Amino acid sequence: MPILHWMGRLLLAVLLLGVALVAAVYARIEWQSSRRVPLPAPVALTITTDSATVAKGAHVANAVAGCVHCHGADLGGAVIVDEPLVLRLAAPNLTSGRGGVLSQYNDIALEAAVRHGVGADGRRLRIMPAQEFAGLADDQVAALIAYVRTRPAVDRVVPPFGLGPVGRALVVAGELKLFPYDRIDHSKRAPAVAPVGPTVEHGAYLVKGCVGCHGPQLSGGPIGGAPPDWPASANITPTGIGTWSEADFIKTMRTGVNPSGRQLHDAMPWKQFGGMTDDELIALRRYLATVAPRAPGMR
Repeated sequence: MPILHWMGRLLLAVLLLGVALVAAVYARIEWQSSRRVPLPAPVALTITTDSATVAKGAHVANAVAGCVHCHGADLGGAVIVDEPLVLRLAAPNLTSGRGGVLSQYNDIALEAAVRHGVGADGRRLRIMPAQEFAGLADDQVAALIAYVRTRPAVDRVVPPFGLGPVGRALVVAGELKLFPYDRIDHSKRAPAVAPVGPTVEHGAYLVKGCVGCHGPQLSGGPIGGAPPDWPASANITPTGIGTWSEADFIKTMRTGVNPSGRQLHDAMPWKQFGGMTDDELIALRRYLATVAPRAPGMR
């Protein structure tokens, strides 16, 4: 009996410890989510809504930054992942319609959301890949804001973000990066004007939109927080696509079929990035040819 008694007390202690750990994890993530964070002095952007600027912003939203891949072609928002035990990831409605958030954001707040991952309330946005857009040039951010401001209102109420127990465990383990704000050097100034032409410099500027899925070394691998049916991202270093010509690269991005005849998974937003100009795609391919070859999944 004494042995059973002590075993029971031990099991109870373990249970209470587990409950305390879960509560601590929950409380810490909630505190992190509710905390307002500092921002650098706002950048003075010149926002005009002439047709040329709006068209430029459309190109940024569709092909360069790929905003439409998450927020939808109409920017009305969409549910991307809905796994109750892991997370519900829903890109908000960016328009002025019912359920939209545009009325909460002035131009300064929109710039902070895009380049710093901070919402209009001063809190860190969750999952929003601002680390990929932190270096987006002033002229492209200004055009993007003009484009968002001129989109038709969409009446769509998108469900709120949700984080399940497995998702919280992934956050604690470092497998799910919840706050892109924490991964950005906020003191670093973005360029005033985006590079142009089929140059390596231009490709280095554009490739920042690839690292979220392909990893900082561009060697591919599992995508953190992705739906379970998404495959690992491809290795786009010379190890993976070294035999591709510039024409092969452009054709793959435009058709979604790689040189071996394999159809790309829809998780790869080739339909959006295929909208890049020839110069942009050539620049990107020329930059990728300069990166260090790496084994697949080497992060």
